[in-house]
Amino acid sequence: MMTNFFSDEHEQFRQKVRAFIDEQLRPRSTAWEDGGEFPRSVLLECARQGLFQSDPWRNGIVAEELPRCESLGFALSFLVQSNLIIPLLEDFGTDEQKATYIPAVSSGKMMGAMAVTEPASGSDFAALQCRGDISGDNLILYGEKTYITNAAFADFLIVAARIPELTEEGLTLILVSAQSNGVMIERLRTLGLSSSGTGRIRFDGCVVKRGQVLGSAGEGFGQVQRALNRERLFGGLACVAWADYAMQKTLAFARERSAFGNTINQFQVIRHQFADMATQLEAARSLNYLTFSRWIAGESVTRQICMMKLFSYQVAQEVITQCLQIHGGLGYRDDHWTSRFYRDARALTIAAGTPEVIREMIAAFMRV
Repeated sequence: MMTNFFSDEHEQFRQKVRAFIDEQLRPRSTAWEDGGEFPRSVLLECARQGLFQSDPWRNGIVAEELPRCESLGFALSFLVQSNLIIPLLEDFGTDEQKATYIPAVSSGKMMGAMAVTEPASGSDFAALQCRGDISGDNLILYGEKTYITNAAFADFLIVAARIPELTEEGLTLILVSAQSNGVMIERLRTLGLSSSGTGRIRFDGCVVKRGQVLGSAGEGFGQVQRALNRERLFGGLACVAWADYAMQKTLAFARERSAFGNTINQFQVIRHQFADMATQLEAARSLNYLTFSRWIAGESVTRQICMMKLFSYQVAQEVITQCLQIHGGLGYRDDHWTSRFYRDARALTIAAGTPEVIREMIAAFMRV
Protein backbone atom coordinates (compact mmCIF):
# COMPACT_ATOMS: atom_id res chain seq x y z
CA MET A 1 0.00 0.00 0.00
CA MET A 2 1.10 3.56 -0.67
CA THR A 3 2.60 5.18 2.42
CA ASN A 4 2.48 8.74 3.76
CA PHE A 5 -0.84 9.54 2.06
CA PHE A 6 -2.78 9.69 5.31
CA SER A 7 -1.30 11.56 8.28
CA ASP A 8 0.02 9.79 11.39
CA GLU A 9 -3.08 10.94 13.27
CA HIS A 10 -5.33 9.44 10.61
CA GLU A 11 -3.34 6.19 10.64
CA GLN A 12 -3.85 5.98 14.41
CA PHE A 13 -7.57 6.33 13.74
CA ARG A 14 -7.25 3.51 11.18
CA GLN A 15 -5.78 1.18 13.77
CA LYS A 16 -8.68 1.89 16.13
CA VAL A 17 -11.23 1.27 13.36
CA ARG A 18 -9.45 -1.90 12.21
CA ALA A 19 -9.35 -3.33 15.73
CA PHE A 20 -13.07 -2.74 16.16
CA ILE A 21 -13.86 -4.36 12.81
CA ASP A 22 -11.55 -7.33 13.39
CA GLU A 23 -12.79 -7.97 16.92
CA GLN A 24 -16.46 -6.98 16.81
CA LEU A 25 -17.79 -7.09 13.25
CA ARG A 26 -16.00 -9.82 11.31
CA PRO A 27 -16.84 -12.63 13.79
CA ARG A 28 -20.55 -11.93 13.20
CA SER A 29 -20.49 -11.28 9.46
CA THR A 30 -21.05 -14.88 8.36
CA ALA A 31 -24.29 -14.96 10.34
CA TRP A 32 -25.37 -11.69 8.70
CA GLU A 33 -24.67 -13.09 5.26
CA ASP A 34 -26.39 -16.39 5.95
CA GLY A 35 -29.42 -14.63 7.41
CA GLY A 36 -29.55 -11.96 4.72
CA GLU A 37 -29.49 -9.04 7.16
CA PHE A 38 -27.60 -7.50 10.05
CA PRO A 39 -28.97 -6.40 13.44
CA ARG A 40 -29.70 -2.68 13.48
CA SER A 41 -27.85 -2.45 16.79
CA VAL A 42 -24.57 -2.80 14.89
CA LEU A 43 -25.09 0.71 13.49
CA LEU A 44 -25.28 1.99 17.05
CA GLU A 45 -21.99 0.24 17.80
CA CYS A 46 -20.36 1.76 14.73
CA ALA A 47 -21.56 5.21 15.73
CA ARG A 48 -20.15 4.79 19.23
CA GLN A 49 -16.80 3.86 17.71
CA GLY A 50 -16.75 7.05 15.62
CA LEU A 51 -17.25 5.45 12.21
CA PHE A 52 -19.68 8.15 11.10
CA GLN A 53 -17.23 10.91 10.23
CA SER A 54 -17.57 14.42 8.84
CA ASP A 55 -13.81 14.65 8.23
CA PRO A 56 -13.26 13.34 4.67
CA TRP A 57 -9.85 11.83 5.48
CA ARG A 58 -11.25 9.78 8.33
CA ASN A 59 -14.26 8.92 6.20
CA GLY A 60 -11.85 7.61 3.56
CA ILE A 61 -10.19 5.39 6.15
CA VAL A 62 -13.56 4.01 7.23
CA ALA A 63 -14.34 3.26 3.57
CA GLU A 64 -11.07 1.34 3.22
CA GLU A 65 -11.36 -0.57 6.49
CA LEU A 66 -15.04 -1.49 6.64
CA PRO A 67 -14.89 -4.20 3.90
CA ARG A 68 -12.53 -6.10 6.19
CA CYS A 69 -15.62 -7.15 8.15
CA GLU A 70 -16.14 -9.59 5.22
CA SER A 71 -19.75 -8.56 4.73
CA LEU A 72 -19.69 -6.22 1.76
CA GLY A 73 -23.47 -5.97 2.06
CA PHE A 74 -23.15 -4.40 5.49
CA ALA A 75 -20.27 -2.20 4.36
CA LEU A 76 -22.40 -0.95 1.47
CA SER A 77 -25.38 -0.28 3.74
CA PHE A 78 -23.19 1.73 6.11
CA LEU A 79 -21.43 3.70 3.37
CA VAL A 80 -24.79 4.67 1.86
CA GLN A 81 -25.57 6.38 5.18
CA SER A 82 -22.23 8.13 5.53
CA ASN A 83 -21.59 9.08 1.90
CA LEU A 84 -25.04 9.56 0.38
CA ILE A 85 -27.74 10.17 2.96
CA ILE A 86 -25.97 12.38 5.48
CA PRO A 87 -24.15 14.58 2.90
CA LEU A 88 -27.39 15.18 0.95
CA LEU A 89 -29.12 16.28 4.14
CA GLU A 90 -26.17 18.46 5.15
CA ASP A 91 -25.92 20.12 1.73
CA PHE A 92 -29.59 20.64 0.90
CA GLY A 93 -31.72 20.11 3.99
CA THR A 94 -33.63 22.83 5.81
CA ASP A 95 -32.79 23.45 9.45
CA GLU A 96 -35.82 21.40 10.43
CA GLN A 97 -34.89 18.52 8.11
CA LYS A 98 -31.32 18.51 9.39
CA ALA A 99 -32.46 18.49 13.00
CA THR A 100 -34.89 15.64 12.32
CA TYR A 101 -32.64 13.30 10.37
CA ILE A 102 -28.91 13.98 10.71
CA PRO A 103 -28.47 13.28 14.45
CA ALA A 104 -30.61 10.14 14.15
CA VAL A 105 -28.68 8.76 11.17
CA SER A 106 -25.21 9.67 12.45
CA SER A 107 -25.97 8.00 15.80
CA GLY A 108 -27.14 4.81 14.07
CA LYS A 109 -30.75 5.18 15.24
CA MET A 110 -32.21 5.67 11.75
CA MET A 111 -31.40 4.42 8.25
CA GLY A 112 -32.14 6.06 4.95
CA ALA A 113 -32.25 4.80 1.37
CA MET A 114 -31.64 6.65 -1.89
CA ALA A 115 -34.52 5.80 -4.24
CA VAL A 116 -33.63 6.79 -7.81
CA THR A 117 -33.48 3.76 -10.12
CA GLU A 118 -36.73 2.58 -11.76
CA PRO A 119 -37.62 -0.63 -13.62
CA ALA A 120 -37.27 1.05 -17.02
CA SER A 121 -34.50 3.48 -16.12
CA GLY A 122 -31.19 3.24 -14.31
CA SER A 123 -28.56 5.65 -15.59
CA ASP A 124 -31.02 7.35 -17.97
CA PHE A 125 -32.41 9.95 -15.59
CA ALA A 126 -34.42 11.57 -18.37
CA ALA A 127 -36.59 8.44 -18.47
CA LEU A 128 -37.52 8.45 -14.77
CA GLN A 129 -41.32 8.42 -14.38
CA CYS A 130 -42.04 8.58 -10.63
CA ARG A 131 -44.08 11.73 -10.03
CA GLY A 132 -45.55 13.90 -7.31
CA ASP A 133 -48.90 15.62 -7.88
CA ILE A 134 -49.68 18.77 -5.89
CA SER A 135 -52.75 18.73 -3.65
CA GLY A 136 -52.87 21.81 -1.45
CA ASP A 137 -49.88 21.67 0.91
CA ASN A 138 -49.22 18.04 0.02
CA LEU A 139 -47.54 16.00 -2.69
CA ILE A 140 -49.15 12.74 -3.82
CA LEU A 141 -46.53 10.26 -5.02
CA TYR A 142 -47.03 7.62 -7.71
CA GLY A 143 -44.46 5.34 -9.30
CA GLU A 144 -41.96 2.57 -8.64
CA LYS A 145 -38.30 2.34 -7.69
CA THR A 146 -36.20 -0.80 -7.80
CA TYR A 147 -32.77 -2.23 -6.91
CA ILE A 148 -32.67 0.19 -3.98
CA THR A 149 -29.98 -0.54 -1.38
CA ASN A 150 -31.31 -0.52 2.21
CA ALA A 151 -34.94 -0.40 1.00
CA ALA A 152 -35.91 -3.30 3.26
CA PHE A 153 -34.30 -1.69 6.32
CA ALA A 154 -34.89 2.02 5.75
CA ASP A 155 -36.80 4.32 8.08
CA PHE A 156 -37.00 6.99 5.40
CA LEU A 157 -36.35 7.41 1.68
CA ILE A 158 -34.86 10.16 -0.46
CA VAL A 159 -37.00 9.81 -3.59
CA ALA A 160 -36.20 11.27 -7.00
CA ALA A 161 -39.51 12.26 -8.62
CA ARG A 162 -40.97 14.70 -11.11
CA ILE A 163 -43.42 17.39 -9.99
CA PRO A 164 -44.87 18.57 -13.33
CA GLU A 165 -46.79 21.46 -11.78
CA LEU A 166 -43.60 22.97 -10.35
CA THR A 167 -41.07 22.16 -13.05
CA GLU A 168 -41.60 20.53 -16.43
CA GLU A 169 -38.30 18.73 -16.84
CA GLY A 170 -36.30 18.61 -13.63
CA LEU A 171 -36.18 15.96 -10.94
CA THR A 172 -36.95 16.79 -7.33
CA LEU A 173 -35.70 14.97 -4.22
CA ILE A 174 -38.36 14.31 -1.60
CA LEU A 175 -38.01 12.93 1.94
CA VAL A 176 -40.55 10.18 2.53
CA SER A 177 -41.13 8.04 5.60
CA ALA A 178 -40.84 4.35 4.69
CA GLN A 179 -43.84 3.68 6.94
CA SER A 180 -46.15 6.11 5.11
CA ASN A 181 -49.48 4.93 3.76
CA GLY A 182 -49.13 4.24 0.06
CA VAL A 183 -45.52 3.03 0.35
CA MET A 184 -45.01 -0.67 -0.35
CA ILE A 185 -41.54 -2.19 -0.05
CA GLU A 186 -40.67 -5.63 -1.37
CA ARG A 187 -37.38 -7.34 -0.55
CA LEU A 188 -35.51 -8.55 -3.65
CA ARG A 189 -33.32 -11.65 -3.76
CA THR A 190 -29.94 -10.86 -5.29
CA LEU A 191 -26.85 -12.78 -6.39
CA GLY A 192 -24.72 -11.15 -3.70
CA LEU A 193 -24.74 -8.35 -1.11
CA SER A 194 -27.40 -10.34 0.71
CA SER A 195 -27.26 -8.25 3.87
CA SER A 196 -27.79 -4.90 2.11
CA GLY A 197 -31.60 -5.10 2.04
CA THR A 198 -32.06 -4.46 -1.69
CA GLY A 199 -35.70 -3.85 -2.53
CA ARG A 200 -38.45 -2.59 -4.80
CA ILE A 201 -40.56 0.38 -3.66
CA ARG A 202 -44.02 1.28 -4.96
CA PHE A 203 -45.74 4.60 -4.33
CA ASP A 204 -49.50 4.49 -4.75
CA GLY A 205 -51.03 7.75 -3.59
CA CYS A 206 -48.44 8.31 -0.85
CA VAL A 207 -49.07 11.70 0.78
CA VAL A 208 -46.13 13.86 1.94
CA LYS A 209 -45.92 17.50 2.90
CA ARG A 210 -44.48 19.88 0.32
CA GLY A 211 -42.03 20.92 3.03
CA GLN A 212 -40.40 17.49 2.63
CA VAL A 213 -38.76 18.56 -0.64
CA LEU A 214 -34.98 18.35 -0.18
CA GLY A 215 -33.45 21.51 -1.61
CA SER A 216 -35.39 23.20 -4.41
CA ALA A 217 -37.84 21.65 -6.86
CA GLY A 218 -36.21 20.76 -10.17
CA GLU A 219 -32.65 20.55 -8.82
CA GLY A 220 -32.66 16.80 -8.27
CA PHE A 221 -30.48 15.92 -11.26
CA GLY A 222 -27.58 18.00 -9.97
CA GLN A 223 -28.11 16.71 -6.44
CA VAL A 224 -28.06 13.09 -7.60
CA GLN A 225 -24.96 13.64 -9.73
CA ARG A 226 -23.19 15.19 -6.76
CA ALA A 227 -24.21 12.23 -4.62
CA LEU A 228 -23.03 9.76 -7.29
CA ASN A 229 -19.65 11.49 -7.43
CA ARG A 230 -19.22 10.97 -3.72
CA GLU A 231 -20.49 7.38 -3.86
CA ARG A 232 -18.09 6.49 -6.67
CA LEU A 233 -15.19 8.24 -4.98
CA PHE A 234 -15.46 6.55 -1.59
CA GLY A 235 -16.61 3.33 -3.26
CA GLY A 236 -13.37 3.32 -5.24
CA LEU A 237 -11.34 3.53 -2.05
CA ALA A 238 -13.42 0.75 -0.52
CA CYS A 239 -13.35 -1.72 -3.40
CA VAL A 240 -9.58 -1.48 -3.96
CA ALA A 241 -8.87 -1.94 -0.25
CA TRP A 242 -11.33 -4.86 -0.22
CA ALA A 243 -9.61 -6.53 -3.18
CA ASP A 244 -6.20 -6.00 -1.57
CA TYR A 245 -7.50 -7.66 1.61
CA ALA A 246 -8.75 -10.60 -0.49
CA MET A 247 -5.37 -10.86 -2.21
CA GLN A 248 -3.55 -10.98 1.14
CA LYS A 249 -5.87 -13.71 2.38
CA THR A 250 -5.26 -15.64 -0.84
CA LEU A 251 -1.50 -15.21 -0.50
CA ALA A 252 -1.66 -16.71 2.99
CA PHE A 253 -3.58 -19.66 1.51
CA ALA A 254 -1.00 -20.09 -1.28
CA ARG A 255 1.81 -20.26 1.27
CA GLU A 256 0.05 -23.20 2.97
CA ARG A 257 -1.50 -25.11 0.04
CA SER A 258 0.75 -27.86 -1.27
CA ALA A 259 0.81 -29.43 -4.74
CA PHE A 260 3.44 -31.49 -6.50
CA GLY A 261 5.75 -31.33 -3.51
CA ASN A 262 5.71 -27.55 -3.00
CA THR A 263 3.44 -24.89 -1.64
CA ILE A 264 1.72 -23.31 -4.62
CA ASN A 265 3.25 -19.88 -4.01
CA GLN A 266 6.54 -21.43 -5.18
CA PHE A 267 5.25 -21.96 -8.71
CA GLN A 268 6.09 -19.19 -11.15
CA VAL A 269 2.62 -19.13 -12.71
CA ILE A 270 1.07 -18.40 -9.31
CA ARG A 271 3.78 -15.93 -8.31
CA HIS A 272 3.21 -13.98 -11.50
CA GLN A 273 -0.53 -13.87 -10.87
CA PHE A 274 0.13 -12.21 -7.53
CA ALA A 275 2.57 -9.81 -9.19
CA ASP A 276 -0.08 -8.81 -11.72
CA MET A 277 -2.75 -8.36 -9.05
CA ALA A 278 -0.47 -6.24 -6.86
CA THR A 279 0.48 -4.05 -9.83
CA GLN A 280 -3.14 -3.50 -10.88
CA LEU A 281 -4.18 -2.63 -7.33
CA GLU A 282 -1.30 -0.21 -6.87
CA ALA A 283 -2.20 1.57 -10.12
CA ALA A 284 -5.85 1.76 -9.06
CA ARG A 285 -4.95 3.00 -5.59
CA SER A 286 -2.70 5.70 -7.04
CA LEU A 287 -5.53 6.96 -9.24
CA ASN A 288 -7.93 6.84 -6.30
CA TYR A 289 -5.65 8.71 -3.91
CA LEU A 290 -4.74 11.40 -6.41
CA THR A 291 -8.41 12.00 -7.24
CA PHE A 292 -9.39 11.89 -3.57
CA SER A 293 -6.79 14.50 -2.57
CA ARG A 294 -7.83 16.80 -5.41
CA TRP A 295 -11.50 16.41 -4.45
CA ILE A 296 -10.70 17.34 -0.85
CA ALA A 297 -8.83 20.39 -2.16
CA GLY A 298 -12.05 21.52 -3.87
CA GLU A 299 -11.03 20.84 -7.46
CA SER A 300 -13.52 19.73 -10.09
CA VAL A 301 -12.69 16.04 -10.56
CA THR A 302 -15.86 14.49 -11.99
CA ARG A 303 -13.93 13.18 -15.02
CA GLN A 304 -11.31 11.57 -12.77
CA ILE A 305 -14.01 10.07 -10.54
CA CYS A 306 -15.52 8.50 -13.66
CA MET A 307 -12.08 7.07 -14.46
CA MET A 308 -11.92 5.68 -10.93
CA LYS A 309 -15.30 4.04 -11.42
CA LEU A 310 -14.20 2.55 -14.74
CA PHE A 311 -10.73 1.36 -13.76
CA SER A 312 -10.64 0.73 -10.01
CA TYR A 313 -13.94 -1.10 -9.79
CA GLN A 314 -13.02 -3.41 -12.69
CA VAL A 315 -9.57 -4.08 -11.21
CA ALA A 316 -11.15 -5.03 -7.89
CA GLN A 317 -13.59 -7.34 -9.65
CA GLU A 318 -10.79 -9.01 -11.61
CA VAL A 319 -8.62 -9.50 -8.51
CA ILE A 320 -11.51 -11.11 -6.62
CA THR A 321 -12.09 -13.46 -9.56
CA GLN A 322 -8.40 -14.43 -9.58
CA CYS A 323 -8.47 -15.07 -5.84
CA LEU A 324 -11.28 -17.57 -6.33
CA GLN A 325 -9.36 -19.23 -9.18
CA ILE A 326 -6.26 -19.71 -7.04
CA HIS A 327 -8.37 -21.46 -4.40
CA GLY A 328 -9.55 -23.95 -7.03
CA GLY A 329 -12.39 -26.25 -5.99
CA LEU A 330 -12.37 -24.84 -2.47
CA GLY A 331 -13.21 -21.39 -3.86
CA TYR A 332 -16.14 -22.85 -5.78
CA ARG A 333 -17.83 -23.99 -2.59
CA ASP A 334 -20.92 -21.95 -1.82
CA ASP A 335 -19.89 -21.44 1.80
CA HIS A 336 -16.32 -20.29 1.12
CA TRP A 337 -15.41 -16.62 1.52
CA THR A 338 -14.05 -16.37 -2.04
CA SER A 339 -17.34 -17.44 -3.60
CA ARG A 340 -19.20 -14.87 -1.49
CA PHE A 341 -16.71 -12.16 -2.45
CA TYR A 342 -17.07 -13.20 -6.09
CA ARG A 343 -20.86 -12.86 -5.97
CA ASP A 344 -20.60 -9.50 -4.23
CA ALA A 345 -17.99 -8.25 -6.70
CA ARG A 346 -20.36 -8.69 -9.63
CA ALA A 347 -22.20 -5.60 -8.43
CA LEU A 348 -19.11 -3.41 -8.81
CA THR A 349 -19.60 -2.95 -12.55
CA ILE A 350 -23.39 -2.67 -12.32
CA ALA A 351 -24.23 -0.30 -9.47
CA ALA A 352 -23.61 3.49 -9.63
CA GLY A 353 -22.94 3.38 -13.38
CA THR A 354 -21.97 0.55 -15.71
CA PRO A 355 -18.65 0.67 -17.62
CA GLU A 356 -20.59 1.38 -20.82
CA VAL A 357 -22.22 4.48 -19.30
CA ILE A 358 -19.03 5.64 -17.58
CA ARG A 359 -17.03 5.39 -20.82
CA GLU A 360 -19.61 7.62 -22.50
CA MET A 361 -19.22 10.16 -19.71
CA ILE A 362 -15.43 10.15 -19.98
CA ALA A 363 -15.65 10.49 -23.77
CA ALA A 364 -18.00 13.45 -23.35
CA PHE A 365 -15.48 15.19 -21.08
CA MET A 366 -12.86 14.58 -23.79
CA ARG A 367 -15.27 16.00 -26.41
CA VAL A 368 -14.68 12.90 -28.54
